Amino acid sequence: MSIKAIAILTVVSGLAGCAHEVPISSQSGAAEVMSTKVSQQKAYLVFSSNLMTASKEVKPGFACGAHSFPMAIGDALKSSITRTVGAAYPHSLSTGSAIPSTADGLIFKFDLSDFDPTIRFAPGFLVPTADANVEIAVQARVADKTGKELITTTFHGHGHASEDGACGIGADALGDAAKKAIQDAMENFVDKVINTGALDTVATTVSK
Repeated sequence: MSIKAIAILTVVSGLAGCAHEVPISSQSGAAEVMSTKVSQQKAYLVFSSNLMTASKEVKPGFACGAHSFPMAIGDALKSSITRTVGAAYPHSLSTGSAIPSTADGLIFKFDLSDFDPTIRFAPGFLVPTADANVEIAVQARVADKTGKELITTTFHGHGHASEDGACGIGADALGDAAKKAIQDAMENFVDKVINTGALDTVATTVSK
């Protein structure tokens, strides 16, 4: 097949648009949890509805512009946070969006502040290059069993990935970027919440 024919097929592929669902996998920041921060007290995880249902339909610019990439990140984000908190609090329990009325442990509340996935296609000799970026930000609030707030912070994650191929390859690039963004966010969460000393006094009081 001539280079001219390949170029024509690439253009036709770009015009024949369709939706490519982005695969997003759960990650964990468990490896970053300091052994001295592991606690046997109970912990309840509460997630806002906008975090659990977070999704966006990502559209590129002119190149591959007829294509779209639906991204549903909510389940993977919720699962990643649950796994990460569980590494520090083995007796943690997710309550969905319901705040426990009679909590006998810490209450972690998570709310999605930002989810910004983007993708652009750069022309190549034979096939375009998909360049994907994903930014996420989650607000975390931790309170003791009396409702007293101990920590309020926002942790962030960024991921970037590039893939060469036809327009559909953008789903893989976005999926890889999302994976890296979630992993980055989980490690940032552990640094800003789990590994700090803000929860140590609570753990000490419970253990007595």
